Amino acid sequence: MFYNKAKLKVKKWGIIVSKIAILSDSGCQIELGQYENQGIFIVPLCITMENETYLDQKDISSIEVFETMDRENIMVMTSQPPTGEMVKILQKIKDAGYDEVIGLPIATGLSSTLNGMKVAADMVEIPITLIDTKGTAGNHKYLTFTAAKLVQEGKNAQEIQKIMESMVEDSGTIIVAPNLDHLKKGGRITPAVAMLGNLLKIVPVMKLNYELGGKIDSLDKVRTVKKANLRIIEHMVDECKVNNHDYIFAIEHVLAEELAQTMKQVLIDKIGECQIVVRELPSVVGAHMGVGGIGVQYIKKYVG
Repeated sequence: MFYNKAKLKVKKWGIIVSKIAILSDSGCQIELGQYENQGIFIVPLCITMENETYLDQKDISSIEVFETMDRENIMVMTSQPPTGEMVKILQKIKDAGYDEVIGLPIATGLSSTLNGMKVAADMVEIPITLIDTKGTAGNHKYLTFTAAKLVQEGKNAQEIQKIMESMVEDSGTIIVAPNLDHLKKGGRITPAVAMLGNLLKIVPVMKLNYELGGKIDSLDKVRTVKKANLRIIEHMVDECKVNNHDYIFAIEHVLAEELAQTMKQVLIDKIGECQIVVRELPSVVGAHMGVGGIGVQYIKKYVG
């Protein structure tokens, strides 16, 4: 649980420490406005369906987006928060007495939100330290809450940035999508992955490529969805060397709860009981994966 120290100027070795706010976007799945009194501010990403644009969480929920996709078989597009929304929330931060901001946007390989935060911060004239999370969803959420904890511990922006960047490198996201139509149209996959979509009876296993800012890239290709999901667990345990003590996990999906629960049990059988969450993906990610899409994430715990 967080405390309100984030809003107060505090002294560290007799020196006044800058008041730091954390700014993230709705890709991290933290509810809009819920933690503002604890220094965490969330700006909504945009979702466009049938020529109508909605603010994520504010105008429409993930489940509503996914059920519409399933029912009407439509393509859904997403985009960064409107500049006006980012300016409004940054002005709110400034008016609340914060001196600077740490920006933790969704992966640059998936969205231009990081650049949008920089533009808006310049307009409001508040210093911002921008960190590419190279991810979204559960990992993004954990980074955001950890950054707020570090603020409360009295760390400065540069110290927090160093810790965040180290945590990002000790994380990963592996995904399987039933088809690549949504990802291709949204431009969220590399040419190598897009090419796999033309191959018959191939299920690509994909991973957010950190060298490309978290863009979706090919990891492997198998013949069935079942084999794809087993390959995800194998990759995490055997190649990424995750374990049930040092890492936390999230399995997130687009209307595929049963499959997600099965994968959870496979992971537990492999490494033992662990800290793991199963839930729906954020709408801005699930929109590109399509109904049946699954994302599995891991991130090393921050222990100070």
